Amino acid sequence: MPGKSTVILISLTMLLLLVSARLLAQQVDCTVNVNYEAVSTTNKDQLRDFASEVRTYVNSYQWGMENIPDKVKCTLDIFIQRVQGENKYSAQVFVGSQRPIYASANSSVVLRLMDDSWQFTYTKGRPISHNPYAYNDMTSFLDFYMFLIAGYDSDTYERLAGTPMFQKAANIANLGRSTSDPGWQPSTSGYTRLQLINELLSPAFEHVRIESWRYHFTGLDSLAFAPQRAYRNVLHALENIGKVRRLSDPRNQVIKLFFDTKYMEIAELFVKSPDKTVYNTIANIDPAHLKTYEEFSQKE
Repeated sequence: MPGKSTVILISLTMLLLLVSARLLAQQVDCTVNVNYEAVSTTNKDQLRDFASEVRTYVNSYQWGMENIPDKVKCTLDIFIQRVQGENKYSAQVFVGSQRPIYASANSSVVLRLMDDSWQFTYTKGRPISHNPYAYNDMTSFLDFYMFLIAGYDSDTYERLAGTPMFQKAANIANLGRSTSDPGWQPSTSGYTRLQLINELLSPAFEHVRIESWRYHFTGLDSLAFAPQRAYRNVLHALENIGKVRRLSDPRNQVIKLFFDTKYMEIAELFVKSPDKTVYNTIANIDPAHLKTYEEFSQKE
């Protein structure tokens, strides 16, 4: 019977092979939902095919990677808010993605955010085409988030592997910045696409991305075969993100988005820990979700 160290080595080897295959090729499997109850009957009719057309657009494009069976699972929930003019709409969009946890039936949520500032033009029956070199108020928005999702996903499997995808998203954001469309402009308050992507590519937040890799790859993915080490790696990753937070502008979006996405998963992860003081450590790192950590610290 193989020893524990052999089992861990075999498991790590299999995981590395999985990562190599994923990073060689990647595709998205995106669920697209559109809620247009806020607009008139006439406009609802114009938007009947919008969800299916967006779904076809994002799922048919390779996003710079080849297709493999293990696709990146993501969600776009689009809430049409109002009609701005002929074929012009404004919407709120929830963007979410997840990835499987190695040797587990569970998944880990990688990205969760709400973009309140999408204004786009859509004409029923007109094909949606991909052009990475020209700004388009609809496709540039979709392209930005697909590259963002791909980058976040890649970062969880290999250190800073998402950089090429983030750079493509940054190119789109810079095109958007030259327009008057909302969401692409610099801002001192609230979420903006430009600020998020600039932070993701900034050396100041490089360690947050590395710790995301540690959290997912050496933490969650190791739970099945080296649980004690996995829990230590998760906590170590969170502590290192906390160090970056103490040195950062409190208005940063990268760290806020990480914890807004992961706090429930983090809280649930340590429920069975014999040392409940771990929740005090986590709450000091992520005080915005203090109440949740306090509630979970009481669970057995």
